[in-house]
Amino acid sequence: MANEFDFYSTESNILEIDKNNSKIAHVAKQIVHFIGISGIGWLIDFSLLNILHIVITDIFVCNLLSSFIAVSFVFILSARKNFVQNPNGINIRIKFVLYVIYQILLITLMSFLLKRISVATAQFFLDSLIKNFSAVIAKIVITPITMILNFIVMKLLIERI
Repeated sequence: MANEFDFYSTESNILEIDKNNSKIAHVAKQIVHFIGISGIGWLIDFSLLNILHIVITDIFVCNLLSSFIAVSFVFILSARKNFVQNPNGINIRIKFVLYVIYQILLITLMSFLLKRISVATAQFFLDSLIKNFSAVIAKIVITPITMILNFIVMKLLIERI
């Protein structure tokens, strides 16, 4: 006789646990792959920004170009290799446009946050060498936030919409 507190006593409970573990494992795998793809995208962005800045003096234009190329790379690779396209969803080209619009808004918002964190860090470490690295520290602080938001938006956009 099965104990009412015996969580694994029935086959249906075992199947449900396996199903949940399978879903968790699938999402965990997607997260790891997305971090890798996004990391490569970040390297593309950073490298192109510096290469373009040799030729183009306006850093704003360089950042727009390098960011767009990196965002496109991350979207295309993630949509093809990491996420499962919703067969009943909207066209992938529309999803790409929505993702670019989202990225424009996110980059703008995170730039304001980056500036605030950088200024606060510089003020806190006013008489320290750390003050010189306040922008880098701020970038390190906001990167996990943007990575999480990007994963959530990309998963919803590709798999749900």
